[in-house]
Amino acid sequence: MTYRNMAVVLDGSEPILATRVGVDFSTKNQVKRQLGANIDAGDQLRFNGDVDCKIGLDFLVRTSDGVRTSSGGSHDFVDFLFDNFHNTGQNSMILNVGGNLYRDCFIDSFSLTVRPFEPVIGSATFSSYNPSSSVLTGANTLLDSDLNTNDVVYGHNCLLSGAGNVVASDIINELSYNKTYSRTPIYTLGSQQATSQIVDGVEVDMNVQSTGLNQLIGFSGNKLSSDFGVGLRDVGGSGVTYTAVVPPSNFDLIVNSGAHVVAEGYSVDGGGTLVTKATIKEVIL
Repeated sequence: MTYRNMAVVLDGSEPILATRVGVDFSTKNQVKRQLGANIDAGDQLRFNGDVDCKIGLDFLVRTSDGVRTSSGGSHDFVDFLFDNFHNTGQNSMILNVGGNLYRDCFIDSFSLTVRPFEPVIGSATFSSYNPSSSVLTGANTLLDSDLNTNDVVYGHNCLLSGAGNVVASDIINELSYNKTYSRTPIYTLGSQQATSQIVDGVEVDMNVQSTGLNQLIGFSGNKLSSDFGVGLRDVGGSGVTYTAVVPPSNFDLIVNSGAHVVAEGYSVDGGGTLVTKATIKEVIL
């Protein structure tokens, strides 16, 4: 089986333009140690929880424009980036990885990195509380018709806004956006699987690399007075759009006013130019 047989599909939409996918299973176990007894070779471990199933994937970001395919599906395969889609991490999804269905998937985190003259690269991690137990078979889903490079988001096409809040100029050569969802699974009597989830917190960390800083942070950091971030755009100026709401909304890498610059630093090498870094934190929930 090769990568050609391992397409990744979310909730039955068009396949994600994934460049890597990994599925990891692990058990919650303890060694059985009892007073006055040796380890029983036939009964060594105690299992005290559900199987952990983590799904991680890397992907390219492409604009959707609400385009419908000939099969009736949509190109909105990055809907999981929108909190409207999964109710800020509270709603489950189904991931199809090479024909194997992973149900009750909840998003744990995602990140996007923007650099000039490079495609925007994303990564995401999901937890499945009802994972597939089938033998890997693969699926013959081909993405050739979806590989329109004009729809791929590149860093040099993106729109920067509010940079003066953080750095001394608009010369930003790298920006990464990381969103994390913290949750507690709820287990009930009579079931080995979680029956529901409570989202405890949602946080955003944005890391900016540039050539200058406005000011160095103090005890409480620096609070942003206005929004700051990057609008994701393709070569035609179209954004990453979620069409299931009215009006449709764009997904942009934005931290809102009130967020704080919580870390800064700078360095320079011999023969080089000054490189500055800043980290901005926003608490959503």
